[in-house]
Amino acid sequence: MFLTVHGAIGIIIGQRIPNPLLAFIVGFISHYIFDIIPHGDSRAPDKWKNPIHIAFAALIDLIVLIIFILCLGVNTIILNWNTALALLGSLIPDFLQGFYFLTNKKKLIRHQNIHNFFHNLITKNWDFNLITGLILQIIFFILLITFII
Repeated sequence: MFLTVHGAIGIIIGQRIPNPLLAFIVGFISHYIFDIIPHGDSRAPDKWKNPIHIAFAALIDLIVLIIFILCLGVNTIILNWNTALALLGSLIPDFLQGFYFLTNKKKLIRHQNIHNFFHNLITKNWDFNLITGLILQIIFFILLITFII
């Protein structure tokens, strides 16, 4: 999933769970649950799976998420500890995966295996193509916004 989708889910969790620690934990777990949903990236061309392309895509996605938070923050979101920690928890798995791809640290292999398990639970047998996956994520993101606003 896009960081923006995971982030929107984290914001929704933070708005609904009054305990910051619990919001963080639920945000973190939600990442893996929503990564089970096929989203087209497992069938992306191999040229897009190198660390430079992954880092560039993550940077663009993170910038979009920051713009989204800033735009909503002015009007609707009260960024309290609950929301901030749920948002952080929902993003950490992808940041850990990014560090793994960029550094190939053996300390992160356990997390990478867990992340791959959830990410490939369905996609090992079936996935959308990349364009369909991107379109569905955008639609999913727009639907999530309706829960935030």
